[in-house]
Parts: sequence; C-alpha cells; structure tokens
Amino acid sequence: MKLVSRAHEFEYRDGQGIDRLGQADVWASQGGDHAVLVLKNVDGGPGGDQRLTLLENAHRALYMLASSLLPFLVPSARLHVWVLRPGEEKPRALVLP
Repeated sequence: MKLVSRAHEFEYRDGQGIDRLGQADVWASQGGDHAVLVLKNVDGGPGGDQRLTLLENAHRALYMLASSLLPFLVPSARLHVWVLRPGEEKPRALVLP
C-alpha cells in the first residue's frame, strides 16, 4: 500500500446541518484495485450518543468524498473505510461497512 493523500482537509455537513472540517488519508494498493480511506476529526463534538454521532458523521463525510476526492485518486478501487475515534490515548478505528 502506498499513501496517495495525507491529511486532506474537506468540509462536510453533519446531521444537525452544521458545516464541519474533517481530514482524510487515502492509501492505495500498487495495482489500484484496493484502497483504504482513513477519516479523522468527524466526531462532531461532545454530547449525546458520541458513537452514533461519529458513525453518522463518518457516513456523511464518506458521501461527500465519494463525489469529490475519491473518484480522482482511486477511481476503480474496492474501498475500505476506517474512522479514527477521537479523544482516546491509543488511536482506535471503527470500520464502516
């Protein structure tokens, strides 16, 4: 796997209609048939059910990136999505289906 894009900043709209900034790293296999998208800073802030908010925001961020960045970087790749969970000592990731 090689790093195709690091800390790409993007804007997405969360479930409450607030525009937020996130970051994404994109990794691709040598042949371009597999890619990993790592989403960062899509937590939406404190309060409420944080895991649910994180998942909802991650899906919204993915939809935005699927129509802007990803078609240019990894147009025909099978995509795996990891979401880094904020605010923990050790980084942990959720994997989106």
